[in-house]
Amino acid sequence: MENSKILLAFDKQFKEKYYTARELEYGNEAGVFLSPFEYKDLLEFKDEMAPQNHLYLKLLPLTAFNYKCLYYSPCNELSSLLESYLSVTVQDDILSDRFSSSFLESMIYSEIEGSVNVENVPTTRRRLKELLEDGAPVENTNDIIIKNMKAGIDFVSDLPEFNEENLFKLYSILSENCLSEETELRPGDHYRYDTVETANYHGCPVDKIEESLNSLFEFVYKILHKGTLNDKIMLPHICHYYLLYIHPYFDYDGRTARMVSYWVFLLCGLSYLPPIISEAINQTKSKYYQVLELSRDAHNDLTYFLNFLLGVSIDYFICYQDLVQIEQKTKNKGGVLTDTELNYIKRLLVSYSGVFTYLDFLKMANINISKQGALKILNRFTEYGILKEVPSSSKFKLFDFNRDAVPFSLKTFGYKAF
Repeated sequence: MENSKILLAFDKQFKEKYYTARELEYGNEAGVFLSPFEYKDLLEFKDEMAPQNHLYLKLLPLTAFNYKCLYYSPCNELSSLLESYLSVTVQDDILSDRFSSSFLESMIYSEIEGSVNVENVPTTRRRLKELLEDGAPVENTNDIIIKNMKAGIDFVSDLPEFNEENLFKLYSILSENCLSEETELRPGDHYRYDTVETANYHGCPVDKIEESLNSLFEFVYKILHKGTLNDKIMLPHICHYYLLYIHPYFDYDGRTARMVSYWVFLLCGLSYLPPIISEAINQTKSKYYQVLELSRDAHNDLTYFLNFLLGVSIDYFICYQDLVQIEQKTKNKGGVLTDTELNYIKRLLVSYSGVFTYLDFLKMANINISKQGALKILNRFTEYGILKEVPSSSKFKLFDFNRDAVPFSLKTFGYKAF
């Protein structure tokens, strides 16, 4: 391939930022403009280079069914995110101390809540507590899903080997009493027996599902035994993507993929880190689906997906660091924040984009209460010094974070290309 523009774009992706198709074709940040045909040539060039052990691309030993391969780029952006991830999580003693066993239990509830909400299954923290702690009877399908999710977490927490038999057991646990007649597997089958399409993408052909997932089982085994720390940090996300890509079932593939991510996360020995991925995805749901499409449309270039999940994980760790500091500063002023109030502050932190009204707060916190109720909460946070009022010329009262109460940078969550 002789097109110097394509080679320049390829080099810029590795050294500067992993630019998207939209940025390369229509934006000026990259400093190079590709036509749609040239962008297609760039993808085909990477398809050819990845299997040749190119310095800028890392081939994944996973079976592909549409394009030639799956790969990611160990580019400067991804390398920087990995360094930040390690510095924020592994080396933060305050955060590690804060994640006591009781707090991890709360985080697991967040994981369940986040995972079911990603797929628009409504639930509340109160209902989770009723079902999982108080033994409340199951009343509807949503309750069954929650109980199944907890059973799935219990199953993978015992660290079973990641293989075909145990993957089927996990899927059976998560989908028990929830599948329609059309989406059930045939007796004796571990995978679907017919074609499937979701969000305009076809799942793996039936005759290649077993071969494909066997390549995943082998890859996970290799990384668990011989992989570097960075390999292990990325492995759960690669498994997450690949399960969605293969789509081995008629239904419950998304929930299974996210639980597999948590399972592999534990197998990698990363259990000292809090399990937050589904919660983080839930708060950035539209970006999550967009970045999946980015990687799929880029011929299974997982760099976009890895960048997003690492970036949003870092943002969430910083959010929890902020919560620790905010909680302590409030205590120093004689106040005690309830779990509900801490959850509201967390939603404000992860949704923050600047000055906000009570209506913005209701949207960010995803709650339905009166104006008076919302203002009561916001005024309470103002009294504690967490928020401050901002002068306004409109009829709406404006609020912002008090930067003295938030020790870390307020960030826009998720992949910055959106």
